[in-house]
Amino acid sequence: MKLSFRIAIFLLLQLTPKGPLSAWPALDDKEKIDAKEIVRQAVINFNARESLPRNYSYVEKLTNADSRLQNGHGTDTYEVMEINGRAFRRHIAHNDRSIAAMEDPEADEAQRAKLIEAERKILDEQIKPDQTKETLQIAVQKIMEESGLKDWEPQPLAINHRESVGVVYFTQTLYQFKLPITELDQKFHLKARGEEIRDGRKTYVIQADPLPTKDKTDVAANFKIKIWIDQQELQIVKVEGKALRAGPLSSPDYAAFSSKTLSKQEIEARRQKLSETRLFYSADTVVMQEWIKVNDEVWLQRWRHIKGSNELLMNDSGSRPYFVRPNGPDAVEYDTVYSNYKKFRVEHRILPATTVPPDSKQR
Repeated sequence: MKLSFRIAIFLLLQLTPKGPLSAWPALDDKEKIDAKEIVRQAVINFNARESLPRNYSYVEKLTNADSRLQNGHGTDTYEVMEINGRAFRRHIAHNDRSIAAMEDPEADEAQRAKLIEAERKILDEQIKPDQTKETLQIAVQKIMEESGLKDWEPQPLAINHRESVGVVYFTQTLYQFKLPITELDQKFHLKARGEEIRDGRKTYVIQADPLPTKDKTDVAANFKIKIWIDQQELQIVKVEGKALRAGPLSSPDYAAFSSKTLSKQEIEARRQKLSETRLFYSADTVVMQEWIKVNDEVWLQRWRHIKGSNELLMNDSGSRPYFVRPNGPDAVEYDTVYSNYKKFRVEHRILPATTVPPDSKQR
């Protein structure tokens, strides 16, 4: 398994400021529908189905297109089991190569915590100005061994031959971003745009445009969304959303700075500046999701697609905040396919605390 650095963003000292959404189909005047009521009921159904425990196992395959990754992309495949709403994940392949997956979910979580801690130590080593490829390799090897992770191989690192380098780390990034589906009936102007057949079922196609608001940080105020709703069950089966402007994602979880020429006070000031940045999704961000009916009883996710760029909002003393796109001109893109859904039965036997064994007598 490769240790991914896709959520670590590097900055220099000199800081400076599936395809496009398809067209709406036409709707005949004789076929007008009550879009608001249909979406209201569909949101109720969506909330109900998302809150239900699902006793299913499935395979999740993530394809990550990112210029910072080796060969520009990578894939990871997981076996996922959901028991009463809690997901247990097992990593079974990386770049289509099978790996030895751990069978104990609790041990897997402990391993993840060790990997996160090791990753941060590696980032500290990578930004040291005097670091070379050889010394970094030795340092990384030592970190992995001391963390009890000697069998894990981090992704190859690039050396920044600069006098001053900083790094900022976010745990909540564009990959985890979600559209405001639960607010479609409250914060959007809704208009029916036609019908479409999906998976042999008729769907309503509805456009959702955000209602005016003063809160520009609200996700619901920042996305134009297209919705497909199953006509028979009034279930949301697909959504496509496109950002109207950049919007906030999260604050840093970690920040560091290193320099050959700056004093300790200057280094600390720049580290503090990085820790005060905020991560935003770009104005060109597109999010798509699809669901499919499984076993003719439950609607489960089939596909999720995200394309856009992570951007930093920097604050410079004496000037207005400005955006930096640390990934360069290339956008990040994530495609996750969910397949091989299998239902299993979970049986529970609950006995009251006062239960008396059948072969005993109360006296």
